[in-house]
Amino acid sequence: MKRLFPGLNDVRFRRFIEMLGGLSGRILNYAEVARALNVSQPTARDYFEIAHGTFLWRNIPAFSRNVVKRVVKHPRGYLRDSGLSHALQRIADLEALLSHPSMGASWEGMVIGEIASQLNARGIMAEFSHYRTAGGAEVDLVLDGDFGLVAVEIKHASAIGQRDLKSLDAFVREYGARLGVVVGNAREPRLLGERLVSLPFTHL
Repeated sequence: MKRLFPGLNDVRFRRFIEMLGGLSGRILNYAEVARALNVSQPTARDYFEIAHGTFLWRNIPAFSRNVVKRVVKHPRGYLRDSGLSHALQRIADLEALLSHPSMGASWEGMVIGEIASQLNARGIMAEFSHYRTAGGAEVDLVLDGDFGLVAVEIKHASAIGQRDLKSLDAFVREYGARLGVVVGNAREPRLLGERLVSLPFTHL
């Protein structure tokens, strides 16, 4: 890393890498990260850009097409290697992972990585973003490409309740998305509503 980035502070960047496990799946606040590392905000942003550019970290910007509606504009990110993420958080095995607070974020990161891999393998270009309003409405992943706008909600559970669909359905209607997809652990694909489907992760 030092050869690629000669001015990089090895000690602080190593501390930054150690922090990434806990930051994976969260809305990023550069000011908080900068304070924790005792660096400037521009330096903290540079660290994330280095991690993203070296394929360690997947940076996902915020989606915003409505200049009136209050949306959270901070990016979200995921460690690309779930094994590294678990190691950094000292999650020893599957049993520990299933009861860990980071379980949901780990699952999201894996699903997003698989979606990206599938699109890349087919030569399909798409912009990735996430959506969250100040009121708490959230969509984990928004894909925008020649195929149109597709909203994706990622759930580890096998059963999907109406409460889980509220934000997804609202996004699809407001932005005219082609489809809203819930990726989870259901056994079979299922139609959930108008332009809403449930897709098992094994069907990706």
